[in-house]
Amino acid sequence: MEQTQQNIPPTTDEIEINIADIVKFLKDNLRRMMIWGVVAAVLGAIYAFTAQKEFDSKAVVLPELQSSSLTGKLGGLSALAGLAGVDLSQMNSTEAIRPDLYPNITQSVPFALHILQQKVYVSSQKKEMTLEAFFYSLNENWLTRLLDSEEEEKEKLDPKQMSQAVELDLKKENLIKEIQKRITTTFDRKTGIITINTQMPDPVVAATVARLSVDYLKVYVTKYRTEKAYKQMQFLGQQVREAKARYQGAEAALASYRDRNSFLVMNTAKVTEQRLQSEFMLAQNVYNGLVQQYEQAKIRVEEETPVFKLLEPAKIPLKKSAPKRLMLIFAMTVTGVGLSIILKIIQQYIAQLKSKI
Repeated sequence: MEQTQQNIPPTTDEIEINIADIVKFLKDNLRRMMIWGVVAAVLGAIYAFTAQKEFDSKAVVLPELQSSSLTGKLGGLSALAGLAGVDLSQMNSTEAIRPDLYPNITQSVPFALHILQQKVYVSSQKKEMTLEAFFYSLNENWLTRLLDSEEEEKEKLDPKQMSQAVELDLKKENLIKEIQKRITTTFDRKTGIITINTQMPDPVVAATVARLSVDYLKVYVTKYRTEKAYKQMQFLGQQVREAKARYQGAEAALASYRDRNSFLVMNTAKVTEQRLQSEFMLAQNVYNGLVQQYEQAKIRVEEETPVFKLLEPAKIPLKKSAPKRLMLIFAMTVTGVGLSIILKIIQQYIAQLKSKI
């Protein structure tokens, strides 16, 4: 029984792979593989040495994480409310822009438009220009000038801005997408640290854009957090100025009346003086009350102002991050050798099919 099983010939569907055949195949095609590898390596080297250099820079920020004041005041009641299915921690969440939403701010169109208008020093060109002009200078050739001239001829869809919406041309929209790819913001939920990474064709520009991104983030969050308190402070400031004017006017009117009627003892004079005295006291009380509220509003603005601790400032990179020339040449060489092997196998397979036919 065992002898019959051993004498069974292998089926035609089975493919036997012999190491000797593989070695023979590689020896027979060694010259072909070397040629493909050298050609691919040369192409990779040409691309690696002519490709645009890229530089990375990053800034690390630790934002302020506010705790809910309501939960702290209620103390143990929060646990009892939790048994009833009520989450008190969500009832007084003044942090409407949470740190995990900061990456969305740096990916917005207003942020990109703001960054593009900021001036940066370009070390490769030894001059200062806007970031938008810098990117246009990198891609300036006859084709882009032709496309720009065709783009300028197109009329705007909403020239009078009746929609009050942002309208971008194709050139600006592509530039915004490029900026959004080059500036990335990440938030670490465990540590609460925000990292802003930038990749630019110039080292000084990369560090500058990272710093500008941090500044924009600080201003945006601070303005959002303090906008309501700041408007209230401005309103109270205006009320204080008006109340002070009324108070000083009432004080001057009362003093002037007393100077003119210091020797009169008539009841009508006393009534008038009492009326002026009441107006003066009322204006004084209103003024003092508004001054107290105004001072409290200024304190509230300071309390609402978030704190950003810059853990690691943006540094000018000394080495480029891309292209990695050796890795690129090696990858292209391996790709060329692999393609030569695959094409040879396909050729042999096609030849076998033709011979069978």
